[in-house]
Amino acid sequence: PGYYDIVKKPMDFGTMKKKLQKGDYGDGSTAMSALYADFLLVIDNCILYNDEGGDVIDEAARIVSFLPETFASACVAIANKSSKRSRQRKSG
Repeated sequence: PGYYDIVKKPMDFGTMKKKLQKGDYGDGSTAMSALYADFLLVIDNCILYNDEGGDVIDEAARIVSFLPETFASACVAIANKSSKRSRQRKSG
């Protein structure tokens, strides 16, 4: 079966990057939650589609090991962006 026969809600890191750049995740904690949900969806789809014990699953596990540091950095970036917008609205 093809990828889209198995994976009903596709997501990939390239799409996540575009969503971040366009501000599609929103602001604050809502954005952080949406970003995290998409990350987990990428990993879930990887596990769903690929063979257990294969190289792709091993790489997914390696990527998940970076989650705490990477996600924390993304959260800080989103929070800073939200903070700047709030200050601009107050001063403008």
